[in-house]
Amino acid sequence: MTDKKVRNFILAMGVTVALGLIAAGAAVITVDPFFHYHAPLKSFPYVVDDQVDMNPGLAAHMDYDSVLLGSSMTVAFDTDWFMEDMGLKTQKLSYNGAYPKDQAIILDKIFKAKGDSVKRVFLGIDELNYSSDTEQTKFEPTDYIYDDNVINDVKYIWNKTVLLDYVIKPLVDRSDASEWNKIYKPWWQPMHYNLANVRLYYTPAPETPDKTTADEYIEGIRANLDANILPYIEAHPDTEYTIFYPPYSILYWYDAKRQDQIDSIIAKYDYMTRRLLEYDNVEVYFFQNDRDIICDFDNYADHTHYSPEVCHYMTDCMAEGKRRVTLQDLDKELEDLKDLAENYDYDSIDL
Repeated sequence: MTDKKVRNFILAMGVTVALGLIAAGAAVITVDPFFHYHAPLKSFPYVVDDQVDMNPGLAAHMDYDSVLLGSSMTVAFDTDWFMEDMGLKTQKLSYNGAYPKDQAIILDKIFKAKGDSVKRVFLGIDELNYSSDTEQTKFEPTDYIYDDNVINDVKYIWNKTVLLDYVIKPLVDRSDASEWNKIYKPWWQPMHYNLANVRLYYTPAPETPDKTTADEYIEGIRANLDANILPYIEAHPDTEYTIFYPPYSILYWYDAKRQDQIDSIIAKYDYMTRRLLEYDNVEVYFFQNDRDIICDFDNYADHTHYSPEVCHYMTDCMAEGKRRVTLQDLDKELEDLKDLAENYDYDSIDL
């Protein structure tokens, strides 16, 4: 091969590669499957299944006036219910296993994009995770998704997984396309909500007392509220914050009893609720002692994750003010929970 032919071959290859890169980048930018640059295209069958990388784009570009935040305890909600019950166009922005820092990070994105047009924040609080380090996140935020550096967007624009799994694959097979009102929904089907399925995932906690004191847990909660939650409540007084504690099944309390932690957990609920209710724009909903929910294993796929029907019930309650707890009745609700947790007939459960 002559030098000229070699040069022409190299030039042709270079042009081919360049055109391929341009085409791939253009496809990613046009579809924008992580919503990094724009709102979703109406006709494209998006697969919305990556909370860490998709939530920032959803927060920035979707049309909403309220948000649903929390852990996997919020993924079974259908956001259409919030419109039907409260007239709110709600965007689900769940993070499985969320820590308070995860909520702070996404709240930053929400208010940067929408400001005080956010009417309501629905926030599910898992008391267990609120004693963590104030900087702890469940998953490391992806730099090119969460920062404002346009240069490192090349990691998104020319990303093989993004191109193949989120641009090309949905065009070939639309069967996995997400329903916008049910994004991040759990894989469990109605047949999985029963005691038999709960048994598959549940092992009773060892009967070893947890030596961490209530005061130690509460110190972590205090720090997290101060660093990651209360600043947003204070900075946006016209936004209503609807806090709810996910109702884990009675087996959660069986574990707490076996580890001598019932009093500590109730103390955590007491502290959090009193701190939150210091603010006029906060309301708290308490389902922990709702026996119709937590004592019925047909509501659960494992010992903590409840069915969409439970989510619908909670949405109805938040719309109607049912199960709302105030400072005046908090002691009564917590005493009832303590009685339930300590005296439930756990031997009657066929484990």
